[in-house]
Amino acid sequence: MAQDEKTIIRSLFDPKIKLDLLQVEDIFTATSEKVPNGPTTTGQQYQHELGTDYPFISINDYTFSSGEILLFKIDATGFLPQLTFIFSLHKTDAFRSQSYPKDGDIVSVFLRAKNDSFKPIRNDYIIKNVDSGRGGVENSGGDTVISAELFVPHIKDELIVSHKGETFQVLQQIAKKLELGFASNETSTNDSQTWINAGGTWENYIKHVASASWKDEKSFYKCYIDVYYHLNFINVNNQLEGDGQLAAGLLDVIGVKDFYANEVNDTKLAQQSVGKFISNMDNFKGTNMFVQQYQTRNESTRIHEAHGYKYNVQFFDQKSLKYWNLFVDPITSEGAEKKKIILKGRTFPKSTDQTDANGQSPSQQDYWKTQNKFVWKGIQTKNVHDKYTYAISHNERNLLELKKLYIEADVQRWNPNIYMGEKVPILLISQADVTKSSADAQGLDKKAVNHSGNFPAVIDQFYSGYYMINGMSITYNQDHTQYSTAHPDENNGYEPAFFQTFTMTRREWPTPLG
Repeated sequence: MAQDEKTIIRSLFDPKIKLDLLQVEDIFTATSEKVPNGPTTTGQQYQHELGTDYPFISINDYTFSSGEILLFKIDATGFLPQLTFIFSLHKTDAFRSQSYPKDGDIVSVFLRAKNDSFKPIRNDYIIKNVDSGRGGVENSGGDTVISAELFVPHIKDELIVSHKGETFQVLQQIAKKLELGFASNETSTNDSQTWINAGGTWENYIKHVASASWKDEKSFYKCYIDVYYHLNFINVNNQLEGDGQLAAGLLDVIGVKDFYANEVNDTKLAQQSVGKFISNMDNFKGTNMFVQQYQTRNESTRIHEAHGYKYNVQFFDQKSLKYWNLFVDPITSEGAEKKKIILKGRTFPKSTDQTDANGQSPSQQDYWKTQNKFVWKGIQTKNVHDKYTYAISHNERNLLELKKLYIEADVQRWNPNIYMGEKVPILLISQADVTKSSADAQGLDKKAVNHSGNFPAVIDQFYSGYYMINGMSITYNQDHTQYSTAHPDENNGYEPAFFQTFTMTRREWPTPLG
């Protein structure tokens, strides 16, 4: 699948953070007491299971077996990935006596794909909270809930420090100081100044620098640390411009039904090269590209009521000695107003009682234009770059547009081929919908696909297309009834214990049957 160069997120340098040692003794003979499944599992099988069939988790040298892990979830939707871990110990309570978390203790995590070409996830999470449920005799049993955050040494340190240069350069300097990697689809910014951290943490310093980053009117930025310990600095507008060719993405994944093999002996099948693509087409069932379900979320009204459709930003500038009153209008792609649905007010007139010469009603043309928020930003000092105050509102307001209307797609298993911030296509098929199939039969939808069933399968043109991955989570469920968002399938009643949720967003949406 051809990819626009400006959308590619490249690693400029790798992390050097030293992680806690994570090991299991006697892995090939399975004779060590530290191997949870003991001698009933061969060393070779156990080696293949660790991190693939279930997450490899250790706290203070205690390694959890698959039967003890009730729920494991990495939530990478914010600045730092968060971990939720729920487990139950039914055979022994030795963990609480010997390995129970104390101040500053770590949850060590290892996940890997059966395709060795993909980078595994090896994380340390600092434990923030432990809630141990009441057990039975001698306190054995009972569920324990652990909340933790990706551990980046010193990121919570408070300090006084400054850096001089553009955002793109300064964030790299900070990443190296914290021994993080750095990844971006950007090459430079136009916001040179002295960036001062007066007693705040490294974390807040990074957020502040990124929030005031500026290149031009057609750029805005998002910054976060991913599960691979890279500080990501993403020009989001690059990921949202243009539609691309959806058909090209489909061609990349033909013949990869067995891309993710379940059996140890099938790892050769899992070594196939594959494009970045997800779909609910039946021939992808059993792979980590199959969309088990998706849901739409709409927060448009809440956002525009709280933040307006535009910001009216006001501040006094010490350099020019002027009072500035500027509108921050969220970016739209060129020509989108005529061809797409933009989330600025009602998309079509609800009444034709009153129309202007162009046939547009007041509800369509004018109503949303008055729904703005006035924001007083105070004084812009001489120390900052010229667009500093404007840039903060520009980045904030444009990022809010991505939360107005988006989808959350659940894929079977963990898909290590897709990263945060990437521009990825999704192809959604509707087969059992009589109305959509009839529309195709009448020639209203020219994008039908060959598929078995009572009705011809039709591409859902509203939801199919390119999206930016704005967040993701990786979940392992053991107890499907108590903690599950898992979904039945025809093979064993439930999807595999691993599944991944992608938060996928775009700025403009196609018109129905467009």
